[in-house]
Amino acid sequence: MATVHTLHPQEPDNRVPIGSHSTGTLSLDLDRLLAGRLLIQGSSGAGKSRTLRRIIEEAFDFVTTMIVDPEGEFGNLAEHIGATTLRAAELTADGLTAAATRGRRHRLPLHLDLTDLDPDQRIIKAAAFFAGLIGAPREDWAHTVLVCIDEGHLLAPHHAGSARDAETRRLGVATLTDLAARGRKRGIAPIIATQRLAKLSSSVVSELQNFLVGLNVFDRDIARAADLLGFSAKDADQLRKLAPGEFFAMGPALAPLPLLAKIDPTITEHLGATPELKGAADVDGDEAARLLDLAALKEVQSGARDSSLTMKGLRALDAFLLEPAAPTATAIVGVLRRIAPNATTAADLASHLGAERDAVDAGLDILAAVSAVDTMPRGDDRIARLHARLRAKISDVAVVGLA
Repeated sequence: MATVHTLHPQEPDNRVPIGSHSTGTLSLDLDRLLAGRLLIQGSSGAGKSRTLRRIIEEAFDFVTTMIVDPEGEFGNLAEHIGATTLRAAELTADGLTAAATRGRRHRLPLHLDLTDLDPDQRIIKAAAFFAGLIGAPREDWAHTVLVCIDEGHLLAPHHAGSARDAETRRLGVATLTDLAARGRKRGIAPIIATQRLAKLSSSVVSELQNFLVGLNVFDRDIARAADLLGFSAKDADQLRKLAPGEFFAMGPALAPLPLLAKIDPTITEHLGATPELKGAADVDGDEAARLLDLAALKEVQSGARDSSLTMKGLRALDAFLLEPAAPTATAIVGVLRRIAPNATTAADLASHLGAERDAVDAGLDILAAVSAVDTMPRGDDRIARLHARLRAKISDVAVVGLA
């Protein structure tokens, strides 16, 4: 009787093709990516977002994929991979933390759309989402997840824009660094794409072990990229000459030594492509003013109103408190605060507050006089929203602590 030999099942090959080089196919090893993370870097036009898109298209069949999209450029890709879109402007920070945790538990692909947020809120809400992934219970760590982050420097900047931004920056840097540092044991593989190495926090970059480096034009970026790739000053000059879609690949998940590769085309169209040039409309000044409706956009003047409203300190406060419309104005601020940074109409404010339209208009007038709201002159289409100065001071969005 012939002996029957039982073949041992082969280990699964979790490598996906993402490009080609001089001797063959450039593949990304997803198992090694989980252990080493990935940085995609290149100046504007280098093709970094397309490269991220290509990786997602190839990898989503192997691993639950979540896309973090600061500029709203991956909506069609989210549909392609069956990801649920979370619009951060419509959800609380705590809600995003919960959604991330539940997404891991049920292995749901997600698309976090961070558009329509100011820079601080973008960082705070992204950090809340990351905290939910990191804080998932141990029993869900086996549910591996690929977290693909575009424009990472917007979420973990190297420097704060101002002293007021410093605390928010520290939150973003700490959370994204934590995601990269502790993600391996928790089944999280971050891929971070950025235009500028000089703008992305060095503590985040230090946690990444795989690199795709494309065209660079700034000396500081070239110096940092060359250091990552182990290039000499002479070799670093190659980074100035790369064509769009060309990247040096290096790392345990890609190639042991820097390898120049061309990234393959994507299935879905990249939505962030630079528009073609188009000339200005051929209209005269009067027609331009009509199209812009400049008359309706003029600054609201206090007119005969007591000029003390525009003064500082206690005199301004006293003048405001003595205004008959002060209670309505205060209620309006409360409503606008809840929907900030969005705007609403005076008619909707009146309906929501159960107030007369004239009372709402009077309230908006005095709020405009003290620069508390951005609004328009009285009219049927009057709109208003909280002034940018006050929007920047809103602090009732929960700051999520690190797990």
